[in-house]
Amino acid sequence: MVVRIAHTSDTHLGTRPREGVRSDVWAVEMRTRLLENDFYERFAEVFDTIASLDPPVDLVVHSGDLYDSPSDDNPSQPPVVAQETALSVLKGFTEKTGVPVLVIEGNHGLYRSLDVSLLDSLRMSISRLNVATHVDLKRALNKHEPLKFSYGELDVFCFPYMSASIIESSDLAAEFNDWILTCQRPESRRLSVAVVHGMDLDHTLHPSIFSMGYDYIALGHDHRQHKHSENAWYAGSTERWRFDESGHKKGFLVAELAKGKPPAISPHYFTFKRPVYNRRMTTDDVGTADSLVEKLDAWFTEKGMKGAWDSTTAARIRLVFRGSSNVGNLDASDAMESYRTKVMQPGSQYNIVQLVWTTQRPNIEPSQFAYPEMESEYLIENPEEDFRAYLDTLKGIDKQFDPGLLTKVAVRALKMSVKRGEQKLTLETLSEDGG
Repeated sequence: MVVRIAHTSDTHLGTRPREGVRSDVWAVEMRTRLLENDFYERFAEVFDTIASLDPPVDLVVHSGDLYDSPSDDNPSQPPVVAQETALSVLKGFTEKTGVPVLVIEGNHGLYRSLDVSLLDSLRMSISRLNVATHVDLKRALNKHEPLKFSYGELDVFCFPYMSASIIESSDLAAEFNDWILTCQRPESRRLSVAVVHGMDLDHTLHPSIFSMGYDYIALGHDHRQHKHSENAWYAGSTERWRFDESGHKKGFLVAELAKGKPPAISPHYFTFKRPVYNRRMTTDDVGTADSLVEKLDAWFTEKGMKGAWDSTTAARIRLVFRGSSNVGNLDASDAMESYRTKVMQPGSQYNIVQLVWTTQRPNIEPSQFAYPEMESEYLIENPEEDFRAYLDTLKGIDKQFDPGLLTKVAVRALKMSVKRGEQKLTLETLSEDGG
């Protein structure tokens, strides 16, 4: 028997980029802003595409973060249109195809201090929809019973998001691990899937899950679609939630499962009309305030961003000034603000909907407290590249030091600090990286 599962995740309905966004444009007048609407359109595209697959799928799983809020940095409910979109798309899909859908709760769209869930209203409204919330997880843990759903010969075990700090502060680590090993253990004769919202980075991806023998593990929380291990994949987010994701392929996965065989994974990717740029600029790029504006204007022309306004192709841009404090001085800051006003004003000859910038100064030690939770997934996009760029900004490094070895030491130390393990930084551990 072969079972086909569509795996999507991290749709973040209700995301509303605000910084540096052109204010005079709506996607739907007085209902949704332009960039907010991108997430709604992508959500509908996911389920429209899944509905058209041939052969059809037997089940759709969503591995968390259906909505963008509430979250640590935004306690408000998701916009009304976000909730309308979730209801209409999911209800329309299940009624049209007859295919059931399972959604688990992530760290977004989560009321952390209340035993209620936004997914409950969807559960009551859509007959072929199952949900697994943080409340369901706490109930299953207290009663020492599984949190699973069965679809014919397939069992799906659910692991909604649970903060590592809550587990530690409640002294539940041993009990939680025991619950996984006993209550969430699959039957060897049946196909089994685990749907999980977690990452190694924030210690919410529990190692025991990977020892249980699930035929497929559908992961959410990491926005980059990729293979985690032999039978575990992250579906990734469906839209560019952060500028760091501008180079990521976005879409969903289809997993074909057969007992005794590794899952056959088929990625499905979207084509975006709206470009998202995350351009890095060095000290040499900045120069004076006037030369900076001239260089940006030339780059906008090169990329086709100077021209008539088109709401479907208007670009999102973030500039990252690396190793430079020039953009932070008053003249450069004023020049950038004036330039943005010119670019974003109604009737301008720039097809740009968002323009923001930030400065990364290598001489400032980053602190984990400087980053809000929403940015914790991608604090460092490419540690090797970033550290080499940092070395390039330093003057007077003794030539006896090998930049490659320095980079290897720094990256290894970073990985060890993130994992908080007992391993020490020695020549032996460096040799594990091929050194």
